[in-house]
Amino acid sequence: MKLKQKHLAIFNIYQGKKSTLLKIGTAEEKKLFQNGEFEKITQLINKEHAIKQNLLSHHEIEAHKIELNLIFDRRWDKKSLRYLSKKYCEPDKEVSTFESVMMFLWAVFS
Repeated sequence: MKLKQKHLAIFNIYQGKKSTLLKIGTAEEKKLFQNGEFEKITQLINKEHAIKQNLLSHHEIEAHKIELNLIFDRRWDKKSLRYLSKKYCEPDKEVSTFESVMMFLWAVFS
């Protein structure tokens, strides 16, 4: 199975929720995810997170890198996968009072 940037972008659009893709996705988007691509991206994202948390052995990390080289043709796709891992697996950081006030003012006056 080969994955492309388009797969990762659609995964991100629907916030990692296959049910949302199935409900409101276009026919073209649904066609791209007929062979377990959504589940594979989810699995890869979780492995990337486990690597960042130092939960995998050296052998498992090397096997993951080999798998990424088989699945993705471009280096940027691997970077996008790391971004999605950070976005969907790491907890949201706390927002300071100043930041929340600034976001509110930005929303009101923009």
